[in-house]
Amino acid sequence: MELEKKVQYALDRFEIQDVITRYSFGQDLHQGNDNNILETWKDVFTADAVLDYRAAGSEPSSYGEMAVIMRGDGTNPGNMSSFSNWQHLMGNPVVTIEGDKAAARTDLWATHKGKSSDGKSGTSLYVAGAFTDELVHTGQGWRIRYRKLELHFMDMIATL
Repeated sequence: MELEKKVQYALDRFEIQDVITRYSFGQDLHQGNDNNILETWKDVFTADAVLDYRAAGSEPSSYGEMAVIMRGDGTNPGNMSSFSNWQHLMGNPVVTIEGDKAAARTDLWATHKGKSSDGKSGTSLYVAGAFTDELVHTGQGWRIRYRKLELHFMDMIATL
């Protein structure tokens, strides 16, 4: 591989890694009742992206639909409404690039602190898993077109 192609590969790989990390920023920059994850996710996914989170009990959906499932719609609470805070840590992705298409697999460790209410402890959730992504290079840069969540284990522990 000639030098120019190697440099472009490295630049593409760094951009892909940033896109993958930006997903978790979308989650973690918006804690508690701040549900504006779409502000960040619009720079992560293609408009027609599919998120396949069947491993967590959700049918494949768009990223906008997944935001509602996770955070609610303003009237109905989302899956994350029983948590006060969370953090999503992403491992280094393994990336394969072929032209304007790429594939990546990234380990995930997510913690979710359960809300306490009425003097009762909440339940915290710990998740180990991975994301398998298909990405495409668009006019706005690399974006995820398809994401599949794999779960290795989940533990629920009483919050102190």
